[in-house]
Amino acid sequence: MGAPKIPEQLLGRPFTLAQARAAGLTGRALQGGQWRRVLRGVWAHVDVSDSRELRLAAVLLVLPPDAVARELTAAWLYGADVRRADDLDVHIYVPAGRRMRSRDGLVVSVAQLSDADIFVYRGLRVTSGVRTVFDCLRLADETEALVAADALLHLQCTRLDDVTDYISRTHRVRNSQLALTRLRLAEPKTESPMETRLRLLLLRAGLPPPQAQWVVRENGRFVARLDFAWPSVCVAIEYDGAEHWGQRRHDDRRRAAARALGWHIDVVSAEDYYRTPDEIVDMVRRALAGRGLR
Repeated sequence: MGAPKIPEQLLGRPFTLAQARAAGLTGRALQGGQWRRVLRGVWAHVDVSDSRELRLAAVLLVLPPDAVARELTAAWLYGADVRRADDLDVHIYVPAGRRMRSRDGLVVSVAQLSDADIFVYRGLRVTSGVRTVFDCLRLADETEALVAADALLHLQCTRLDDVTDYISRTHRVRNSQLALTRLRLAEPKTESPMETRLRLLLLRAGLPPPQAQWVVRENGRFVARLDFAWPSVCVAIEYDGAEHWGQRRHDDRRRAAARALGWHIDVVSAEDYYRTPDEIVDMVRRALAGRGLR
């Protein structure tokens, strides 16, 4: 039996289960390889690539009119890749006095937001960049909070000084002090979630803080940019996220050029991080100690 016919009206955009059924598809058909779940209760055809426009359109399908997308959902809408595969709910704020409970696909919290806390883009209400960083830092798991904060700061959705100032003005909000403590660990130069996770792994192990995105030069000429470096001893560690051969070859060449100038560079992967994190820490500690930095 062949794959179900794809209704033309469902191509190129996200849709709900009700819209799928109206187009002749069943919930069971949506479990096939032609479709992927964008949010809980929202699907798209596999040929529809992820984009900010897709994310906005998907959330608009489930967001109540007076609600505001918040926390990791808001960070995701700003373009950060922060969501976990086991959390496809839309996290929202509703105004005080609004009687709405969390339900399948929606996680509801009550908040009294100022106009400055809300950003409206193409009809979608989302917490401002600074409020989103603040909420992630005070409410999410520490690692995921800093993944979101680093990503939003790197995307220039807000600045460190703006977040610090915001926290000082909202010190009565729950966990605001926790947000400030965590903010001290944020690094706007970080370019990917795995880089944030790797940096936090090293810091929690008590290793000296590295410099992010360190540029290696020879006689003023650019040689390489390294994910994390301890320049005083010419030691660096890189996360290898290359997914295609061309990028990998480029990475190999720039690392070889830096090593030719005396740099010690270790490279780790996502598999290393999740399976043998202690080995990463030991490897970096030995490299630093071997060059006199403890």
